[in-house]
Amino acid sequence: MLPAGPRYIASETLFDGLVEVLWKEVDEGWVRYDPSASETLLFAPITRFVLDLLTVPGVGLSEEDMMRAIRQEEPEASPEDCRRLVAVAIEALLDARLIRIDSSHSVENS
Repeated sequence: MLPAGPRYIASETLFDGLVEVLWKEVDEGWVRYDPSASETLLFAPITRFVLDLLTVPGVGLSEEDMMRAIRQEEPEASPEDCRRLVAVAIEALLDARLIRIDSSHSVENS
């Protein structure tokens, strides 16, 4: 059996001032403005989709879970494209400190 990969959850910072966070769809994807952090971020549509998957407090998802959700929305998407896009989305969200690796879900517990 293959070892389970990390699970990702929303960072606490995602929920701080969530009511004040503004989203706007633009040609390039989605702009997220957080007035409490004075920060504006541009996300690709797939990154916004992944972030939305993780906006339930305490819900952790693996890359495989995210890929499954994407394939349900876009059945014609190839597994290779999904894997690549999910990896890019996770990296962008980790860099923005909006998600984190779920340390309560260790590989040993899988």
